[in-house]
Amino acid sequence: MTELRDLRPIPPAQAELALPALRALRPDSPYTATPDALRAFLSTTAPEGYALVGAFEPGREEAAAVAGYRVMHLLWAGRTLSVDDLSTLPGARGRGHARALLHWLKGRARELDCAALHLDSGVGEIRHAAHRLYHRAGLNITAHHFSLPLGRGTA
Repeated sequence: MTELRDLRPIPPAQAELALPALRALRPDSPYTATPDALRAFLSTTAPEGYALVGAFEPGREEAAAVAGYRVMHLLWAGRTLSVDDLSTLPGARGRGHARALLHWLKGRARELDCAALHLDSGVGEIRHAAHRLYHRAGLNITAHHFSLPLGRGTA
């Protein structure tokens, strides 16, 4: 069942509208601790082009689902829209919000003349439903992402 929703950008001044959905994905991030922390993150990443878009249900002020994305240029892929964050509130899952956001992001990538859309996703059993959604949306697993933690610095 698809419910009515409104998809719209979330400006930094309205960061609190995105916070619950982002916190569902990244509960341990210092940037999801408070609206001011998220606004500080958005201020820091604004020059990099990071932006938020939310899916809103009628009668609900906060976003039911949120995507954070940016455009970057990659030597191997060209101009790319990268989805850094895609999260739906637990109580709003299964209503098509993430699917609608992915559709919106594909359109945004085309508007911005991107050659590709990329999305990294964590692994493990708790991510299987998300991975099924990504496959149904036409995304393919094309790489392994490796990381090396270097500490908790934010600078």
